[in-house]
Amino acid sequence: MCKLTRLFAVLAVSAVLAASGAVLAAPNSDQPANPAKITISVSPEAVAPGGQAQVTVTLTPASGVKINRYPKIKVDVPAQEGLVAEAGAAVGNDSPPPLDNPDSNYFKVVEPVTLKLELDDSISSGSHAIEGKLTYFYCVVKSGFCAPKKTPVKIAVNVK
Repeated sequence: MCKLTRLFAVLAVSAVLAASGAVLAAPNSDQPANPAKITISVSPEAVAPGGQAQVTVTLTPASGVKINRYPKIKVDVPAQEGLVAEAGAAVGNDSPPPLDNPDSNYFKVVEPVTLKLELDDSISSGSHAIEGKLTYFYCVVKSGFCAPKKTPVKIAVNVK
């Protein structure tokens, strides 16, 4: 009786999903695991407690991949007690491209995202890995597959 109830539940959920227009599919084979190489640099090389560090995040698209201007490329760093204050920055367009020129939505050369990190006065000297999140949208040229990409980043900051 339990197996029959479970089968009925699976069939009922499938029917609801089909009626709502949801699509159940295998992961897209056109979706690259790493649509872009991510490079992070920090300046100055060593920062005093309470100081500022300039972080530059650069994306280099993989072959056959374009990076979208809209939605913007964003880097967000949450406040981390005893380390850094909240920070964030973005590059790209505030609105979608015109319908008659969709190719204008892609970077010809991807602009780097630059943000300032405010270090806590009580941060200890040494090397720290500051956690953040990088979000961007990309498209695969050959297939037209487009998707958002959210990836954690670690920003290496050296404190004097």
